Amino acid sequence: MPVRGLPAPFACPGCQAGQDFARKGKRTRPRVLHTAAGKVELVLWHVGCRGCGKVFAPLLLMLGLSGKRRTDRLTVDLAELSTQMSFARGARLSSELAGTGATAGQAHGALPDVAAILTGPAGPQGEGGTLGAAHPKPDVVLLDGTGVRAGKAKNGCGANLAIGLTGRSGPAGRRRASSHLLGLTVGEDWSMLGAQLEHLQTPKLVVLDGEVSITALAERLWPDAPIQRCWWHLPHGLRKAFYVDDASNRQVNPRWARDRAKEFGELLREQIRLEHSVEQALADYDAFTARIPATLLSGHAYLAGARAHTFTCLDPKLRRQLAHLGGPELGTGVLERLMRELNARTDIGGSRWSVPGLRDLLTVQTARLLGHPAWTEIKRNTHPANTLRFRLQKFNAA
Repeated sequence: MPVRGLPAPFACPGCQAGQDFARKGKRTRPRVLHTAAGKVELVLWHVGCRGCGKVFAPLLLMLGLSGKRRTDRLTVDLAELSTQMSFARGARLSSELAGTGATAGQAHGALPDVAAILTGPAGPQGEGGTLGAAHPKPDVVLLDGTGVRAGKAKNGCGANLAIGLTGRSGPAGRRRASSHLLGLTVGEDWSMLGAQLEHLQTPKLVVLDGEVSITALAERLWPDAPIQRCWWHLPHGLRKAFYVDDASNRQVNPRWARDRAKEFGELLREQIRLEHSVEQALADYDAFTARIPATLLSGHAYLAGARAHTFTCLDPKLRRQLAHLGGPELGTGVLERLMRELNARTDIGGSRWSVPGLRDLLTVQTARLLGHPAWTEIKRNTHPANTLRFRLQKFNAA
């Protein structure tokens, strides 16, 4: 006679009943489970719920492996490797070092799984979740975008990033910025990134490259925050403006635009060296602008548009507020270094990413590189600290 009414150490996934189950026999073939230590074969017994008729394997429920073919630790390891190298190479490296027997397909599937954990469930319309700002009160916000090979458009689409700075540490000459991921979008305009940033406290400074849409976003989100134009982008943008005016005609003045851009960059650096005030710096800026021929309309429009946000960094009050950072940021260098890391993984000759696939990759990669709290929590849960104490006394190398 079957035993009824005894509590079980598991619950039915259908109706959550905790008792009154009937044995349904053993699975004929073992379940193959891929783990961080290799392949594991499980012999599964099934039971049926007398309440709703659901048939399931209690062992998988108790191990948290229901519906899974690989463990969470292996999934995180493969996703982490996939952000640094190709899927095939990451799987091969995992197999060689840990004997996991992972395949490129498993590495490819691990990325969206980890990205979904990081960003949370999808929205009501099926749109992907977002990571959320890693810090609610950054002192400095850096905004910039880069082009990526994703989507159906011939020239790809844009990836927009926002990071925050809260401090710097380390010895002189090797200072390291404390940077935090604030927002990320792929294949969307800047207004979508604004939705991720609107809950942030007004920063002390916003640094951007001068793109009109980025500037408009910063002024809308934080109307009282001072804006600083990136000093690296300023000379390069001026040179491009001169090209629009055909100021670099090969037959007439082949080096003129380049020399003026170099002169402009030196003018910016000179203001720091001479410790000029904002008024003195703007006077030198206007003198440089006056030397540009009036026929170069694009060049004059560029300089006029950048003037108000070029020397924000020289404001004494702002310099005191950001003294713990070493002073105001002069450019988006911290963000540019992050983008080089992203481009090194995504810009593969001949490859073309889907927008959702690239979004998953960049989500995991930026969370890993910047130590997002969600990534730290996943690593802590899947890679617990070793509780065994040991000490190597002798090592014999082959």
